[in-house]
Amino acid sequence: MLFYVVIFIERKKRHVEEKQKMQQSFEQLLNQSQLEIQEQTFNEISQEIHDNVGQILSLAKVQLNIVEEQLQDAPVLLKESKNNISRAMTDLRDIAKSLSTDRIEKLSLIQAITQETEQLNKTNTFICSLEMKGEERNLDAKKKLIAFRIIQESLNNVLKHANATEIKIVFDYTKENLIITVKDNGKGVNIATAKNSGLGLQNIIKRTALIGGIATINSESNKGTIITLNIPYA
Repeated sequence: MLFYVVIFIERKKRHVEEKQKMQQSFEQLLNQSQLEIQEQTFNEISQEIHDNVGQILSLAKVQLNIVEEQLQDAPVLLKESKNNISRAMTDLRDIAKSLSTDRIEKLSLIQAITQETEQLNKTNTFICSLEMKGEERNLDAKKKLIAFRIIQESLNNVLKHANATEIKIVFDYTKENLIITVKDNGKGVNIATAKNSGLGLQNIIKRTALIGGIATINSESNKGTIITLNIPYA
């Protein structure tokens, strides 16, 4: 009798383990599908900005140039309108670059994030710095893209919610893993409640797991937030 009980327990244990593996596999496939859909959407938006919105603004700027040339004394408002269109075109180009998967694939992760920090520093609302430790190593295309989107989401969270004046990003290329730290000096968050809010912290954790890594998030009130990504090269 004891023998059959042991067999039953073992079978039940295996069944639970198989069910958990199937659930994890399903969640991984779901996350991968969501990421692919998001990247496709980003590319479409990027192309739309480039092909349509950018062309319309370029045409508007040409028209204003013609009007300005025809007027002997162009009003200040006309010149301000031209400057505003130029700024809008620059901002839209930056957004299109940030969304374009093709652009990210052509750059190293460091190069892609450097461009992000440069765009953030243009706002003159805070200082964003990037530091590299160790010798840079390449991640495969999938890992690089997901890591880029994770960092991008982390930076967007700082922009929207942290009220920070400084952001520091550190790339530490260790022997086996790439350790990325995104630290801000903002107001901090309650981790327990923030994971279920609109801050996207669960996305950061899930996406890091999708590439075999681990994400940890630490925060204290009025002492900022530190997001650490530990990503294996292989």
